[in-house]
Amino acid sequence: MTSTASLFACRAADVTLERVRELVGVGQPESLTLEYKESYAAKIPDSVAAMANSYGGLILVGVTERNIEDRIVGVPEDTIVKIVSGCHQKLEPPWEPEIIPVPLPETDGLMVLVVRVDPAKAPRPLLIQGAAPIRLHGRNAVADRSRLAHLLTEAATQPAAAGIRLPPAELPRDDQGQEAADFLVRTGMYVPVDASATWRPLSERGVQAFADTLNNSPVHRTLFHWCASLGDGGMTPFHRAGFNRARKVRLLWQGGPNGAPSFPLEAIATIDLPDAYGAPISHLRVSLEVVARFGHALGSSVPLSVARLHELVDSLASSLVDDEVTKALAALAGVDPLVVPQPLGLDFISSTDVPDVLAGNGLTLMPDAGTSRGANLLADPGIDQRDPAERRALIDSWLQQISLDAGLLGMEQALERLHASSSTSA
Repeated sequence: MTSTASLFACRAADVTLERVRELVGVGQPESLTLEYKESYAAKIPDSVAAMANSYGGLILVGVTERNIEDRIVGVPEDTIVKIVSGCHQKLEPPWEPEIIPVPLPETDGLMVLVVRVDPAKAPRPLLIQGAAPIRLHGRNAVADRSRLAHLLTEAATQPAAAGIRLPPAELPRDDQGQEAADFLVRTGMYVPVDASATWRPLSERGVQAFADTLNNSPVHRTLFHWCASLGDGGMTPFHRAGFNRARKVRLLWQGGPNGAPSFPLEAIATIDLPDAYGAPISHLRVSLEVVARFGHALGSSVPLSVARLHELVDSLASSLVDDEVTKALAALAGVDPLVVPQPLGLDFISSTDVPDVLAGNGLTLMPDAGTSRGANLLADPGIDQRDPAERRALIDSWLQQISLDAGLLGMEQALERLHASSSTSA
């Protein structure tokens, strides 16, 4: 499934006519991050500036908004020159976005132009006749004094740096400084923050709404079922616990069997609006992780199957792209849900060598290959993680990389067996 975000983020070589048709076929209307132009228009540079000064986005030139059977009508190749010339003539300072031509077969040289406006690459603010256009829902407007001041004072490298990866994950430690968990799995992302929400504390009501959505999310259901498989017990849903401040939130989920000295399973969601001196903050840092403490809580480790690990990773990723979770995060950041990004990647960290954690899955250790205690993996931004099939392929690639880094062979075959059994049971 092609979305605005996945077409924006994928490699230029992967911007194909099929993907453009798929996006247009969904019938998504113009929004904060998407605009259609049937042909070249003098207002295209205005939209480029507005998206660059806001959250970025796509302008599809050669696609009509008219309600006709085939909305992809195409434009001649010289439209590229018109867009570039218009941007250099109107924008202050002159700047041009990425323009990807997608030829239309069986036409006389017509093409769709996919114009990708990346705010991290633009010299913000982009001005037109001294004013800074900004993007509202489906239309352009002009930044007011406070929004313009925010654009002028923002840290130039912040938007680009925030989108790379989260800070390194670490296993929790006990009072003696020893690692106090079997393994940890974490994902997360940076959510853009509206200027109006930059200096405020995080809303108490908004934090509670976020906790409520997590308590109805895939990660809650997956952990609840895992706890049930361990024996009779209970769980406490996501709630504030530990280090919480006006701009930092830590939500904790715990579960396990009765009689255990501590909870063997924990999930931790964090929201961090970093303090900055002299420059406004442009991103909210969000993470969601699961910590397994079987050795400490139950006295013995619990085997981690490929199926369980795959289900766990899938629940983390699918929770952060869940519609209700996305809406709650957008409300905390003061932005439209459309601009909430997908998880950046995956961290998997083990207190012992990964082959010991994944023992018994039909995996074989390569001789003299060395091993590892986890991996820090990035997600392909061109994949739409809301689509189950694309998300499954991404998770498969993550698990294969984890196993290969640990010197293990056979993960590909294990995943094939897992998916075959899943399709049969379905």
